[in-house]
Amino acid sequence: MKKLLAVILVLTMLLSLAACGGNGGKDVKQVEAPTLTYLYNTSDSHKAIGEYLQSALQTAGITMNLQNQEWNTFLETRKNGEYSVARNGWLADYNDPISFLDMWTSGSGNNDVQYGKGAHADLKMYNLDLTAYGLEDKVENGTWAETYDVLIQRIKACTDSEARYAMMHLAEDMLMETGCIVPLYYYTDLYMIDESVNGFYSNPLGYKYFMNTDVAGKTDSISVCLASEPQTLDPALNSAVDGATTVAHLFSGLAKWAQDAEGKLVIAPDAAEALPEGVVNEDGTVTYTYKLRSGMKWSNGDEVKASDFVNSWNRAASTELAADYGYMFEIVDGYAEMQEDATKKLNAIADDAAGTITITIENAVNYWNELLAFPTYYPVHSSAFGNEAWATDPSTYICNGPYTMASWDHNSVITLKKNPNYFAAADVKMEEIKMFLSDDANNMLSNFKNGSWLLIDDVPTNEIATLKKDYANEFVVAGQIGTYYVCWNINEDLLPGSELTGVEKEKAQQEIRNAIALLFDRSYIVNDIAQGGELPASSFVAMGMTDADGSEFYKNAGPSEDFDGYYDISEDSYAANCQKAVEVLKKYYSNITA
Repeated sequence: MKKLLAVILVLTMLLSLAACGGNGGKDVKQVEAPTLTYLYNTSDSHKAIGEYLQSALQTAGITMNLQNQEWNTFLETRKNGEYSVARNGWLADYNDPISFLDMWTSGSGNNDVQYGKGAHADLKMYNLDLTAYGLEDKVENGTWAETYDVLIQRIKACTDSEARYAMMHLAEDMLMETGCIVPLYYYTDLYMIDESVNGFYSNPLGYKYFMNTDVAGKTDSISVCLASEPQTLDPALNSAVDGATTVAHLFSGLAKWAQDAEGKLVIAPDAAEALPEGVVNEDGTVTYTYKLRSGMKWSNGDEVKASDFVNSWNRAASTELAADYGYMFEIVDGYAEMQEDATKKLNAIADDAAGTITITIENAVNYWNELLAFPTYYPVHSSAFGNEAWATDPSTYICNGPYTMASWDHNSVITLKKNPNYFAAADVKMEEIKMFLSDDANNMLSNFKNGSWLLIDDVPTNEIATLKKDYANEFVVAGQIGTYYVCWNINEDLLPGSELTGVEKEKAQQEIRNAIALLFDRSYIVNDIAQGGELPASSFVAMGMTDADGSEFYKNAGPSEDFDGYYDISEDSYAANCQKAVEVLKKYYSNITA
């Protein structure tokens, strides 16, 4: 059975902290364990996992209440740090481990743990020594911003592959040592698709594509259900997979995910005529020049110009917009200056007369084309500037992709119609896509069974075993690069009334979080609850990410030679891990009953 966070971290760290770190080598006054609240969003499977986690804590004498919130409210609550423990999940934005690591910098909009924010911003307890990699950074007892933020910056500027990957392992070590990130399983993409649908494909990020579909040879309309009401369909502000799928049908970036003649997924040119190699400059920066396809138009008939792209990038990267994914422009030259001075712009130049865009990035990265295919890099019409409500109303929704938004019946259905102004409209087969909005898995399944919806992106957990048997050709478990995890708010007080303060208290709370993580049985979660082919997770960076030598990154994670990742997830480890967890919890809490 799988056990959580770092049996090694919870052995070396838990034991070494007990000797000299977490409590300074002195006896700790016990306090009562606080009552926790676990935040999740409406879903049978999320609820079932929460109930299991609740019961696992209860066996040790810790009470955890469950709080369910509607999806958009849930996202805001988590983002604002107004929670103690929450369910979370992360899918890769592109195929590089840094996409799992850069989200935890102190200024990132996806930093739900609140690293470097609030009280944690001033806590000086982290170390960074990069001298072994030829860098001058050496910090003892620094803040999160002085250590982790700097480490991510150095990784992004590094062109030595071996050193870069080694530093990414250091970054994951820092994250996992805090105990704030508790991986449960590596994702799979579970959905149901009717046998009559042809030409469908999806990518490893979980985006689904319907442009090339037909339904038993008919191309007039297809009805699907991905999720509930999206928070926004502004490409710069969206942060959800279902929203990204919709946006990918509505916009044309310089690049896109596509299938080649053999059906293999590739990054292909879209609004750009080609995706050329960059020119390496003397200072190590890399300059790319893109030629836009001629004659492209927005859905309202306006010309799509090079400046639309550049202006949209500056908008998405701006501190004024404060987009969760604004940091994805960190690689672009000029981004850092923009964060200090709002009058500054990215080093991207548009020539509308020539139809060209020239953009300079700080150093070569192998995932640049994947960034160009990511929604945050899509252009938006000039009418969107200063009017953030544009993306919630079909009357103001102007786009440049394969489809237009014909209607949005909020909390019911979004209807997309083929865009006659799209430059490749002749290649788009399906005339209409109806994206129904629901977070009720039972409702989804009912509509799938009666033929109303031909693809659904969720099913009731208690139906999975039957569906696998009765709908063997329509029940799909696809590969996906992502991790389902529990996250802690690092500013949550786990030792109310304790005599410990400052660094000593936070080290003790790290012990507690790591210990609680050992109480969860991942094998049970994936086999008896999720049941979608998921695999127990021993690291935050997901399976499918490669290391410098071509091996899987997660297999090289963690300090142990005996198992992959940060804790032992072997079948016979569970009992021993629980015992270790209880020993640690008893050191701090008076009401541990196990």
